[in-house]
Amino acid sequence: MSLLIKIKRYSVFYFLASFCLSFPLHAKIFSKEQLQEIATSYIKEKINNPEVTINALPVDPRTPNRHCQSELELSTPNNPSFNRQVTIQIKCNDENHWNQYIHVRTVEMLPVVVAKSNLARGEIITKGSVVIEMMPSHFVRAQYLENTQPLIGSRSKRNIQSGMAILLNQICMVCKGDSVNIYASIRGLKIKTSGIALEDGTLGERVRVKNKKSGKVLNARVDGVESVQVSI
Repeated sequence: MSLLIKIKRYSVFYFLASFCLSFPLHAKIFSKEQLQEIATSYIKEKINNPEVTINALPVDPRTPNRHCQSELELSTPNNPSFNRQVTIQIKCNDENHWNQYIHVRTVEMLPVVVAKSNLARGEIITKGSVVIEMMPSHFVRAQYLENTQPLIGSRSKRNIQSGMAILLNQICMVCKGDSVNIYASIRGLKIKTSGIALEDGTLGERVRVKNKKSGKVLNARVDGVESVQVSI
Protein backbone atom coordinates (compact mmCIF):
# COMPACT_ATOMS: atom_id res chain seq x y z
CA MET A 1 0.00 0.00 0.00
CA SER A 2 1.51 3.32 -1.05
CA LEU A 3 2.11 6.14 1.42
CA LEU A 4 -0.30 8.40 -0.51
CA ILE A 5 -3.19 5.94 -0.15
CA LYS A 6 -2.49 5.57 3.60
CA ILE A 7 -2.53 9.34 4.05
CA LYS A 8 -5.90 9.59 2.23
CA ARG A 9 -7.42 6.85 4.39
CA TYR A 10 -6.22 8.48 7.60
CA SER A 11 -7.60 11.85 6.43
CA VAL A 12 -11.04 10.33 5.82
CA PHE A 13 -10.93 8.59 9.22
CA TYR A 14 -10.06 11.79 11.10
CA PHE A 15 -12.76 13.72 9.20
CA LEU A 16 -15.47 11.21 10.17
CA ALA A 17 -14.26 11.10 13.77
CA SER A 18 -14.33 14.89 14.09
CA PHE A 19 -17.81 14.99 12.49
CA CYS A 20 -19.16 12.44 14.98
CA LEU A 21 -17.70 14.41 17.87
CA SER A 22 -19.35 17.57 16.62
CA PHE A 23 -22.74 15.86 16.10
CA PRO A 24 -23.03 12.78 18.31
CA LEU A 25 -24.72 9.77 16.78
CA HIS A 26 -27.45 9.87 19.41
CA ALA A 27 -28.32 13.55 18.89
CA LYS A 28 -31.76 14.25 17.48
CA ILE A 29 -32.32 16.88 14.83
CA PHE A 30 -35.38 19.15 15.07
CA SER A 31 -36.60 21.30 12.22
CA LYS A 32 -38.64 24.48 12.71
CA GLU A 33 -41.77 22.58 11.75
CA GLN A 34 -41.06 19.81 14.26
CA LEU A 35 -40.51 22.33 17.05
CA GLN A 36 -43.82 24.01 16.17
CA GLU A 37 -45.60 20.65 16.29
CA ILE A 38 -43.99 19.83 19.65
CA ALA A 39 -45.16 23.20 21.04
CA THR A 40 -48.76 22.83 19.83
CA SER A 41 -48.97 19.27 21.17
CA TYR A 42 -47.71 20.51 24.54
CA ILE A 43 -50.44 23.18 24.73
CA LYS A 44 -53.16 20.76 23.52
CA GLU A 45 -52.28 18.41 26.35
CA LYS A 46 -52.40 21.24 28.90
CA ILE A 47 -55.73 22.68 27.72
CA ASN A 48 -57.33 19.32 26.87
CA ASN A 49 -60.35 20.87 25.18
CA PRO A 50 -61.38 19.70 21.67
CA GLU A 51 -63.27 22.98 21.14
CA VAL A 52 -60.04 24.99 21.23
CA THR A 53 -57.98 25.40 18.07
CA ILE A 54 -54.23 25.72 18.53
CA ASN A 55 -51.89 27.07 15.86
CA ALA A 56 -48.20 27.88 16.02
CA LEU A 57 -47.21 31.29 14.66
CA PRO A 58 -44.47 31.48 11.99
CA VAL A 59 -40.89 31.02 13.13
CA ASP A 60 -38.06 33.15 11.77
CA PRO A 61 -37.08 31.39 8.49
CA ARG A 62 -33.41 31.91 9.34
CA THR A 63 -33.75 29.62 12.36
CA PRO A 64 -31.44 26.60 11.80
CA ASN A 65 -32.22 22.97 12.58
CA ARG A 66 -31.60 22.23 16.23
CA HIS A 67 -29.55 19.30 17.56
CA CYS A 68 -30.07 17.86 21.04
CA GLN A 69 -28.89 14.70 22.82
CA SER A 70 -31.12 15.13 25.88
CA GLU A 71 -34.90 15.22 26.31
CA LEU A 72 -36.36 18.58 25.41
CA GLU A 73 -37.70 20.66 28.29
CA LEU A 74 -40.90 22.66 27.61
CA SER A 75 -42.39 25.40 29.75
CA THR A 76 -44.67 28.46 29.62
CA PRO A 77 -44.52 31.60 31.78
CA ASN A 78 -48.13 31.02 32.90
CA ASN A 79 -51.04 28.68 32.38
CA PRO A 80 -52.40 28.84 28.82
CA SER A 81 -55.89 30.25 28.46
CA PHE A 82 -58.39 30.70 25.65
CA ASN A 83 -58.24 33.41 22.98
CA ARG A 84 -54.71 34.53 23.57
CA GLN A 85 -51.13 34.03 22.48
CA VAL A 86 -48.92 31.73 24.51
CA THR A 87 -45.13 31.57 24.40
CA ILE A 88 -43.53 28.15 24.84
CA GLN A 89 -39.87 27.81 25.74
CA ILE A 90 -38.20 24.71 24.32
CA LYS A 91 -34.91 24.05 26.02
CA CYS A 92 -32.08 21.63 25.32
CA ASN A 93 -29.88 20.90 28.33
CA ASP A 94 -27.02 19.06 26.66
CA GLU A 95 -23.64 20.60 25.78
CA ASN A 96 -25.29 22.60 22.97
CA HIS A 97 -27.56 24.25 25.54
CA TRP A 98 -30.01 26.15 23.35
CA ASN A 99 -33.42 27.77 23.81
CA GLN A 100 -36.10 28.14 21.19
CA TYR A 101 -39.27 30.17 21.72
CA ILE A 102 -42.43 29.19 19.85
CA HIS A 103 -45.51 31.42 19.90
CA VAL A 104 -48.86 29.63 19.82
CA ARG A 105 -52.34 31.11 19.44
CA THR A 106 -55.30 29.45 21.16
CA VAL A 107 -58.88 30.17 20.12
CA GLU A 108 -62.01 28.74 21.74
CA MET A 109 -64.56 27.59 19.17
CA LEU A 110 -68.31 27.56 19.80
CA PRO A 111 -71.19 25.99 17.84
CA VAL A 112 -73.31 28.48 15.91
CA VAL A 113 -76.37 27.96 13.71
CA VAL A 114 -75.82 29.34 10.20
CA ALA A 115 -77.94 29.43 7.07
CA LYS A 116 -77.17 26.48 4.81
CA SER A 117 -78.74 28.28 1.84
CA ASN A 118 -80.11 31.76 1.13
CA LEU A 119 -83.22 32.51 3.18
CA ALA A 120 -85.76 34.99 1.84
CA ARG A 121 -87.78 37.28 4.04
CA GLY A 122 -90.86 35.46 5.31
CA GLU A 123 -89.42 32.00 4.50
CA ILE A 124 -90.11 29.21 6.98
CA ILE A 125 -86.91 27.68 8.36
CA THR A 126 -86.62 23.89 7.96
CA LYS A 127 -84.04 21.32 9.02
CA GLY A 128 -82.48 21.49 5.57
CA SER A 129 -82.01 25.25 5.61
CA VAL A 130 -79.71 25.49 8.66
CA VAL A 131 -76.51 23.84 9.84
CA ILE A 132 -74.17 24.11 12.84
CA GLU A 133 -70.65 25.45 12.32
CA MET A 134 -67.84 26.20 14.76
CA MET A 135 -66.82 29.84 15.13
CA PRO A 136 -64.24 31.67 17.29
CA SER A 137 -65.92 32.62 20.56
CA HIS A 138 -64.94 36.30 20.27
CA PHE A 139 -67.13 36.51 17.15
CA VAL A 140 -70.15 34.90 18.81
CA ARG A 141 -72.87 37.31 19.95
CA ALA A 142 -75.43 36.79 22.68
CA GLN A 143 -78.25 36.37 20.14
CA TYR A 144 -76.53 33.56 18.24
CA LEU A 145 -78.03 30.10 18.55
CA GLU A 146 -76.09 26.89 19.16
CA ASN A 147 -78.97 24.48 18.50
CA THR A 148 -81.04 24.20 15.32
CA GLN A 149 -84.09 22.63 16.99
CA PRO A 150 -85.69 25.84 18.39
CA LEU A 151 -85.49 27.43 14.92
CA ILE A 152 -87.39 24.80 12.99
CA GLY A 153 -90.76 26.19 11.92
CA SER A 154 -89.86 29.81 12.66
CA ARG A 155 -89.89 32.46 9.96
CA SER A 156 -87.15 34.73 8.66
CA LYS A 157 -87.87 38.46 9.12
CA ARG A 158 -85.24 39.49 6.56
CA ASN A 159 -83.05 38.08 3.80
CA ILE A 160 -80.24 35.96 5.23
CA GLN A 161 -77.33 34.90 3.05
CA SER A 162 -75.95 31.39 2.97
CA GLY A 163 -73.17 30.88 5.54
CA MET A 164 -74.32 33.74 7.76
CA ALA A 165 -75.06 33.15 11.44
CA ILE A 166 -78.74 33.40 12.33
CA LEU A 167 -79.57 35.79 15.17
CA LEU A 168 -82.72 35.65 17.26
CA ASN A 169 -83.73 39.15 16.15
CA GLN A 170 -83.69 37.98 12.50
CA ILE A 171 -86.53 35.51 13.02
CA CYS A 172 -90.00 35.38 14.53
CA MET A 173 -91.11 32.26 16.34
CA VAL A 174 -94.45 33.94 16.81
CA CYS A 175 -95.33 36.11 13.81
CA LYS A 176 -97.98 38.81 13.64
CA GLY A 177 -101.31 37.47 12.37
CA ASP A 178 -100.40 33.81 12.91
CA SER A 179 -102.34 31.37 15.05
CA VAL A 180 -100.59 30.50 18.30
CA ASN A 181 -101.06 28.08 21.16
CA ILE A 182 -101.59 29.86 24.48
CA TYR A 183 -100.59 27.94 27.61
CA ALA A 184 -101.38 28.84 31.19
CA SER A 185 -100.83 27.05 34.49
CA ILE A 186 -103.49 27.21 37.21
CA ARG A 187 -102.97 25.33 40.47
CA GLY A 188 -100.72 22.76 38.81
CA LEU A 189 -103.02 22.32 35.82
CA LYS A 190 -101.82 23.29 32.36
CA ILE A 191 -104.49 24.90 30.18
CA LYS A 192 -104.21 25.29 26.42
CA THR A 193 -106.21 27.58 24.17
CA SER A 194 -105.69 29.24 20.80
CA GLY A 195 -105.09 32.84 19.87
CA ILE A 196 -103.80 35.29 17.27
CA ALA A 197 -100.42 36.98 17.55
CA LEU A 198 -100.71 40.75 17.41
CA GLU A 199 -96.97 41.29 16.94
CA ASP A 200 -93.75 39.46 16.09
CA GLY A 201 -91.74 37.82 18.83
CA THR A 202 -88.84 35.46 19.33
CA LEU A 203 -87.74 33.17 22.16
CA GLY A 204 -88.15 34.81 25.58
CA GLU A 205 -89.76 38.00 24.28
CA ARG A 206 -93.13 39.27 25.47
CA VAL A 207 -95.84 39.81 22.84
CA ARG A 208 -99.54 40.66 22.78
CA VAL A 209 -101.88 37.87 21.71
CA LYS A 210 -105.64 37.79 21.34
CA ASN A 211 -107.61 34.89 22.76
CA LYS A 212 -109.82 33.54 19.94
CA LYS A 213 -112.62 32.48 22.29
CA SER A 214 -112.85 35.43 24.64
CA GLY A 215 -111.42 38.14 22.42
CA LYS A 216 -109.26 39.25 25.35
CA VAL A 217 -105.79 40.63 24.61
CA LEU A 218 -103.11 39.00 26.75
CA ASN A 219 -99.47 39.78 27.44
CA ALA A 220 -97.58 36.51 26.84
CA ARG A 221 -94.00 35.23 26.71
CA VAL A 222 -92.77 33.37 23.63
CA ASP A 223 -91.49 29.90 24.59
CA GLY A 224 -91.30 28.25 21.17
CA VAL A 225 -92.55 28.26 17.60
CA GLU A 226 -96.22 29.35 17.59
CA SER A 227 -96.30 28.90 21.38
CA VAL A 228 -96.66 31.41 24.23
CA GLN A 229 -97.05 31.27 28.00
CA VAL A 230 -99.30 33.55 30.06
CA SER A 231 -99.37 34.10 33.81
CA ILE A 232 -102.68 33.81 35.60
